[in-house]
Amino acid sequence: MKQLIITLTFLIGISISGNGQSNVDYNEMVGFGCGFAGEQSKPVQKVSKLIDKEKYDTIVQLLDSDNNAERFLAVVVCEKLIELNKLTLSKELKDKISIVYKSYARVSVCSGCTYWNKLTLTKMLENDNHMRLSANYWLEHKLKTE
Repeated sequence: MKQLIITLTFLIGISISGNGQSNVDYNEMVGFGCGFAGEQSKPVQKVSKLIDKEKYDTIVQLLDSDNNAERFLAVVVCEKLIELNKLTLSKELKDKISIVYKSYARVSVCSGCTYWNKLTLTKMLENDNHMRLSANYWLEHKLKTE
């Protein structure tokens, strides 16, 4: 009887609390290995294709996107391209990047099967943030240099 009560309490607790993934926005998500299949989120796939096609001007335009995941990725990619001398840091570009760094807009994030959350752009762009480190790792492999 005791086990039945514990089991029922557990099942009711799960149904009340819902799915931890229910508060995330899949169209505005940053993830480099999400879910069981370890797939990249849609914004990461989109930016990956732009990098592959060397459409760096389009990536710069994403700094003004309404999609906060794209804005995060645009900052990280632009900074790496500047570092590799594939993009020139103009005052306008510097100002746009600065705006994103100061933004408290929230972005859905995922990592694997178990980590789903929403973080501010400001938090995500901190050098020691897990998503920033993951983005840097992704870019290192995406933009391999000789």
